[in-house]
Amino acid sequence: MRAVTRPLADWEFFLSDPDTAPPPGIPPLLRLYALLATADAARTYRRRGWSAARPLLEGAQPAPGASKFGGLPAGTAVHLARRQVFWSQLVLRFLMPRADCLPRSLALARCLSALGLPAEVCVARALTSTFDKDNFHAWTELHGIVLNDNQDVTVGYRVLQRIRSARLAGPPAAPNGRRRPTS
Repeated sequence: MRAVTRPLADWEFFLSDPDTAPPPGIPPLLRLYALLATADAARTYRRRGWSAARPLLEGAQPAPGASKFGGLPAGTAVHLARRQVFWSQLVLRFLMPRADCLPRSLALARCLSALGLPAEVCVARALTSTFDKDNFHAWTELHGIVLNDNQDVTVGYRVLQRIRSARLAGPPAAPNGRRRPTS
């Protein structure tokens, strides 16, 4: 039987492809900046709604010192982003305990944008629905990978909007949600 020396290391295989390099650690001040950006997005959404919170994401700038994360390979960036989901949602749950999918996605995308990662919020309409409540949904993507929902969510919904920071914008997404190859 194998001895467990690093319990967290045993769970790492859930976060990414085993062929990708492990992501670099985030300095504490940079994490604090990202969590404050998350809190700002959540407060703005709660007080003034989506029309005031959307420009926070569209105008998001990376925090000082976040430039090294913006150039990470896609697999490593997704691994790093998945590590940040917990922290982002922790802050959001404190400020908005009953948050739906749109504020959760906005908060995560704002957190990742502060870290220099080009995350985007996808707002979609269900292809088929039996309840009015289930007509629309939102999630956060990074490099075409869904971060805060099941990857299969893209099958049952048609994306209406993709909102991301103009300062972190990468190549536009293809109609099927996958990234277009850059030349």
